[in-house]
Amino acid sequence: MKTLVAWLGILALPLAANAQKKPGEAASIAGVEIKGDAVAGSRVTAVVKVKLEKGYHVHSNKPSQPEFIPTVLTLEPGAGVRAGTIGYPAGKSEKVAGLDKPLSIYEEHFEVSVPLGLAATAKLPLTVPATLNYQACQGAKCFAPQQLKFEIRLPAAQ
Repeated sequence: MKTLVAWLGILALPLAANAQKKPGEAASIAGVEIKGDAVAGSRVTAVVKVKLEKGYHVHSNKPSQPEFIPTVLTLEPGAGVRAGTIGYPAGKSEKVAGLDKPLSIYEEHFEVSVPLGLAATAKLPLTVPATLNYQACQGAKCFAPQQLKFEIRLPAAQ
């Protein structure tokens, strides 16, 4: 009986991982690349790689109209870490059926650069909680705004 219970537990994990996404949950973090040596007293850049589901787009960080919701990355840096000005890519100008003006959008994948300054007293490894706020759309139909929470991990020096 213990074997059966163990197998059911193993089977439940993949099913939960493949749970159906809600409409508008179009973004995922494809990875975070740390550029530079993460040591106390240094500066590094975290490059956040965002992937969008096929057929979706999000408004860029600087949308074409003030009423559109921008894509924004926010950080909660803890002790020993200071975030610099986040760098967003330029949006792609896209004409969408049903709208008069072109949109400034990201589609498929895009990268956001996050400069991080580490204090001389920073204790590595450390984690910086982050949230990507976005609104996914398909054509002129937009879904409820979403928050994608993830972590930027700075490893200890090797």
